Amino acid sequence: MKENWLFIKTPDHYGNSEIIQIDEDVIAYFVVEKSEKICLIKNVNRNEKLSATEYKFINQNRIRFYRYGKIHKVLSEEKSVTEDCIFENDYEKLKATETELTECEIQNLKFEFNWNGEKMNVRFNAILDSPVVQEINKRLNKEGSRIVLEKLDETLFVSLYIDNYLDKLIPIKYVDRQKMILYGFPKEPYEINCTILE
Repeated sequence: MKENWLFIKTPDHYGNSEIIQIDEDVIAYFVVEKSEKICLIKNVNRNEKLSATEYKFINQNRIRFYRYGKIHKVLSEEKSVTEDCIFENDYEKLKATETELTECEIQNLKFEFNWNGEKMNVRFNAILDSPVVQEINKRLNKEGSRIVLEKLDETLFVSLYIDNYLDKLIPIKYVDRQKMILYGFPKEPYEINCTILE
């Protein structure tokens, strides 16, 4: 099995979840698709040479690519500005999740975590929106936000869906009945411990 590297989305990134595989000097790009509780990757027929790319290893499991691009700023109806910039795209190497629990047992657990002051509860298969937002979603035939446990090869994920759109994949490093370790966050700490909610 080739190593999969997950693209780490930043809050301002709205594209599809992406995986790359690096084979010698070739980087192959894939998009993540959902099928039941399994994630599949689909080749998007996009490749590039690693030797022609500017990159550095942040640690042994994270690589950062530097891409040259442009930012367009619209100042008014008549005026806009274009600036050259360098985009930094991080990819995290996916590892097999360490656990002795079944997927069904994991889905019945509830966790909480605090990442840089942002607190969140992880409750699988439950609607995350407030009752007011749920009512609005019902009128608009939307499903709302929810967290699903999914798997790609031997890696389990906390997957955040917004109206059936896969917004974020957060890999699970370790999980038992007391804690869960998540990794692949956009800023440090890249890895966090989640504590069990009784």
